[in-house]
Amino acid sequence: MQLTILDTVNDPGTPGKTGDDRVGFDASAGTAWVLDGATDVTDLRPFNRAESGAAWVAQALSDRLIIAPHEGETVAAYFEHVLTDVRQRAIKETRLPLDSLPGEALPIASGMWMRLEGDTATFAWLGDCMGFHQRGSVVTVIGSPDKADDETDVARTLLAGTHEAKMAHLQAARRRSNEQATGFGLDPRAATNLQTQVMTLQAGDRICLMSDGLYRLVSPYQTHTPEDFMALVAEDGLGAAITSLRAFESTPDRDMPRLKARDDSCGVYVEIKA
Repeated sequence: MQLTILDTVNDPGTPGKTGDDRVGFDASAGTAWVLDGATDVTDLRPFNRAESGAAWVAQALSDRLIIAPHEGETVAAYFEHVLTDVRQRAIKETRLPLDSLPGEALPIASGMWMRLEGDTATFAWLGDCMGFHQRGSVVTVIGSPDKADDETDVARTLLAGTHEAKMAHLQAARRRSNEQATGFGLDPRAATNLQTQVMTLQAGDRICLMSDGLYRLVSPYQTHTPEDFMALVAEDGLGAAITSLRAFESTPDRDMPRLKARDDSCGVYVEIKA
């Protein structure tokens, strides 16, 4: 089986910005991925050459994922090596000693990665990036969809409070994520927290990996079912999904609280061929 890239998209949501998402692939190695750098929650800028800490860590991860796993290397071992290398790059490029930074200032990202070996695909993720697998008319969701509902509830609460209370909550959550290594960041321990799924694929299967910004069309916006989403992308490409997303987000008086009204959104759409 071979991995064929059909389409990619990376829309920052804000004109003139590069954004905090990254998408990448190496079809020859059977790998593809999406990454979503978590929005900075402090004014500290350890990587002042990057647009943000979120953008820096997403780019550093994407650069490293170009190097595929060695033959026989487990997913956990691979990502331990990836995150070790990203940390070493951070040490070289930071203008502030990493050990001096509070946990809320350390960059972290969500992500989903896949690798095709023969007819077997392994998916690995941390955070709220998602995937759809389609075989015929049947679409299977890959990832942790409950996180989208959780974000909506949190956003509704935080947006009803003060800016100070919102930032205090976000900073505490970021400290906790870094302490527990629950995202792709500068701590190789995160490799032990990876969630994985293994699937046997067939020629003609299609897969779309996406950041939570693009997944919003399915949840919480509910403008598309997973089947509708995959049909739209098959017919008109990922750009059409972005157009639908931004159109909904521009609808006046919509009751859908989000901490970022127009979130960065990326995706990679692939087909399995014999």
